[in-house]
Amino acid sequence: MKRAGTTEVMQQRGCWNCGAPVESLYLCNRCATLQRFPEKIDYFTLFGIEPQLNIDLARLEAAFYELSRKFHPDFYQKKSSEEQAISLENSAILNKSYRTLKDPIQRVEYLIRFVEGGSAVASEAPADLFDEIFELQELLEGVKRGPGDAGEAGRLLGELKSAEGRFLKIQEEGNRSLERLSIEWDRLQKGRTEKGLTEEQRRSLSEMKQILSRRAYLERILNDIQTGIGKLEKGN
Repeated sequence: MKRAGTTEVMQQRGCWNCGAPVESLYLCNRCATLQRFPEKIDYFTLFGIEPQLNIDLARLEAAFYELSRKFHPDFYQKKSSEEQAISLENSAILNKSYRTLKDPIQRVEYLIRFVEGGSAVASEAPADLFDEIFELQELLEGVKRGPGDAGEAGRLLGELKSAEGRFLKIQEEGNRSLERLSIEWDRLQKGRTEKGLTEEQRRSLSEMKQILSRRAYLERILNDIQTGIGKLEKGN
C-alpha cells in the first residue's frame, strides 16, 4: 500500500509565521501558531488510526471531538486573521474526514481512493439485472404518462412496490458482501510492511469496486422507484 509516513507528511511544510519546519499536525513547534493540516494528510492519519475498514468508532468519535475543540472559532477571536481562517479550514477538513470514516460505505470508497490514488468509483448498470431494469423503466414510463384509471394506478403501485422490495434485497446482499470483503481486506493488510499490493488484495479491491459501482446504480434505481410510488400514492 502506497502511503507516506506520518513524519514524512509533517516535515513537508514550513511554518507560515516563522518559517520553522512544522513536525506536528497543526501547531508550529517554535512559535506555537496554528497551522493548516498537511496537504498530503490522509483521513486515517488525521485521526491517528490504522488504514483499515473495520475501525473503532468510539475511538474515531473521541479523536474527532478532541480535535474539534482545538479549532473552535471562540479560541481564535483574538488571534490573527490568518489563524482564524486556518481554524475554519481545518474544521471543514475535520468534519468531512469524520463523516467519511464514520459511514461504512464512504469509508470503503475512501480507502479504495487512498490505496489506488484514483477517483471515486463510477456507477455502472449491473448486466445481470438488465431485464429487470428494462421492465422497471416501462413501469416508470407508465407512471410518467399517468395511469388511465384507478385500476391501472393500483396495478402500477403494486408492481413498483414489488420491484422496490426486490432491489432492496439485492442491495442488502451487496452490503453483506461488502462487509465480508472489508473483514478480508483488514486480514490481508494486518502486519504487512511491504510496499505494493498482493494479488489477493488486488482481487479484494476489485470486488469491492464492483459492488460499490453496482450499489451506486441501484441507489438511483431505488430513488426513481420511490419517486414513482410517491407520485401514485398522491394521485398525481
